[in-house]
Amino acid sequence: MAMVFTRESKSKIYETFAVRQHEPVSYEIVYKPSEWLHKDSLTDFMENYGTFINAPSSDMTATFWANRYSRYIAFFHWAVAKGWDADTSLEMMKVYLCARPDKKEPAFEFYSSFEEGAHFTDKHSRQERLSAFYRNHASPLMHAFASAAGVRTRELWGQLYHTVPYFIHLAKVTESHNLQNRLMDDWHFITKEAAPSIFRENNFSFQFKVIPIPNPADDKPMYTKPTCCLAFKASDCYCYRCPRMKPKQRQKLYEQKKK
Repeated sequence: MAMVFTRESKSKIYETFAVRQHEPVSYEIVYKPSEWLHKDSLTDFMENYGTFINAPSSDMTATFWANRYSRYIAFFHWAVAKGWDADTSLEMMKVYLCARPDKKEPAFEFYSSFEEGAHFTDKHSRQERLSAFYRNHASPLMHAFASAAGVRTRELWGQLYHTVPYFIHLAKVTESHNLQNRLMDDWHFITKEAAPSIFRENNFSFQFKVIPIPNPADDKPMYTKPTCCLAFKASDCYCYRCPRMKPKQRQKLYEQKKK
């Protein structure tokens, strides 16, 4: 049965995850993720995208890509928790880079077909779907980008580890208590229980040390990011939560943000 959108559901999927079922009116570039598994096509994408973000080297381009692409990965977590079907084949998907009036970096928008209520939502079924997705979709891309950029895959998994929970949180606040629990259980499975082979790794992919740091905005807990996004290579400064920042640097920035 094809997905029948209400205005609310269509808006939520697009606004939260930037997932669409139709081509955007205008865009800068479009790629199929399957193209990124081929060296020449991946090089072309990294050169184009690197220009948009002023990346002086391919490692920054790869980490930014991993951060932005994680939004689609969060969408699949949400679809699995709801029991929806989503065509995640690398050949059928499209990624559009769409211009934004307020920023030089284009937004990632994901063309991906999906429909409602096609799968069971018991724990075993969800874990099987997530395992297949990470094995056949996320992992090949992470390894391809890491190889092209000359970085460890850990640096890219760290971007996913940081970004996916953010979008899951945005999506779950209007969902039922049961669905919220499924989302949390599924994220625990992927980050704590899933076999390294699912991620095409020899060791576990999500062992990151995050350090508590003072929050300059309020009293809520705050931690360093799992890995650095390397944005400092373009801006010559570190973000407040960067794991590479020295304590004295962070204290100085903290005092500036508190003013």
